[in-house]
Amino acid sequence: MVLELSLRVVYRGVLPVVVALGVVASLATIWVLAQPGLRKAAANRYFLALAAFDLLLFLFYLPILVSACGCTFPNYGSAYYFTHFGWSLANSFHGMGTYTLVLLALDRFVGVWFSTAFKRLQRPPFAFTHRMVAVVVLSVGVHVPFMPLGNVVCAEDKNIKCYSNTTTCESGAWVSVDGYECNYDQTLHIAYRYFKTLIVHWLPYALMFVFNVSLVIAVILGKVRFPRSAAKGAADHEHQGAARTGARQTKKNKEGILVATVIAMTASYVLFTLPITIFLTGFADTGTDRCKYYNPKEMLRHMGNILLLAEHVLHIIFLLLIYPRFRREMMSLVRRRGATTEEGDTTSPDDQRSSSRPLNSALHSAKARDSNAPPSSHFMESDIS
Repeated sequence: MVLELSLRVVYRGVLPVVVALGVVASLATIWVLAQPGLRKAAANRYFLALAAFDLLLFLFYLPILVSACGCTFPNYGSAYYFTHFGWSLANSFHGMGTYTLVLLALDRFVGVWFSTAFKRLQRPPFAFTHRMVAVVVLSVGVHVPFMPLGNVVCAEDKNIKCYSNTTTCESGAWVSVDGYECNYDQTLHIAYRYFKTLIVHWLPYALMFVFNVSLVIAVILGKVRFPRSAAKGAADHEHQGAARTGARQTKKNKEGILVATVIAMTASYVLFTLPITIFLTGFADTGTDRCKYYNPKEMLRHMGNILLLAEHVLHIIFLLLIYPRFRREMMSLVRRRGATTEEGDTTSPDDQRSSSRPLNSALHSAKARDSNAPPSSHFMESDIS
């Protein structure tokens, strides 16, 4: 099959680059956040989970690239996988990342405005593990009804339908009729599609909007010290907290860094995923000629997919720009790895301990300062390192 030009440009040129960048960025984020000095912090566990879901999304997007968004398949097996699991699994991991961001924003919202309830939300049945289990169950569960539907048929079959027993095709040109297209015009199917779009897209938009607006208001009212720049935030985190206002100011600096990171991530999520949400809500159809001929609606789909994946790549950028501890840890790891590569691993255990001492000592000194904070403070010591 000769693919339409936009399909070749997007799924053979642009998106493979975005996916490759995303895999590298996600692995780097996991590498840094998995370090002992960072992984125990409460907020960092969410950032780590977000990076893991991003990585899975990029990996499970590969069949979509290979098939050019379901237009061409090398064999029956690949067409069968795409039909029953292709979009469903990719969208499931996207949903997991979405609700991880919602939970991050929820914690910041509660921590700023409802300080007495903040610590209760960190304990069972609302603890991190319970939340992640709920996120996985919800994200996969809303896509399960689509998985058994659909069918793989031969392109030569003029009666392309949802249910068929065809397993051979002389031309080798297989067509996927997935669960989103099967029974597309039936009332129940239409209702469930809108329900899924509401749960996966519009509800998170509404929650992120409420949380973000409340956090911006908190910054304006002075309840949160918003870092004016990443460099300023880093300097305050290291020096001003102890030198000027003690432990309470240090905690406000930490919370300001988290609030800035969450606002940036959630705002970019809404802006970058809105085009594909609009497409899925109002413009998606079952046109069989989309793979061969230009369609303006499909251009919205292509741009939406590019922006959606690009948004997941941006997560590491926000962490590097806004979160000074993440940036310092990454630079330290890169320098140590570079020195090992160039000179050979000749450092002794004592040298290795001393090379990581600045970050660890900073962590311990911050914890020591936090222990002197007033009991009424609503920021958790382990919320951010």
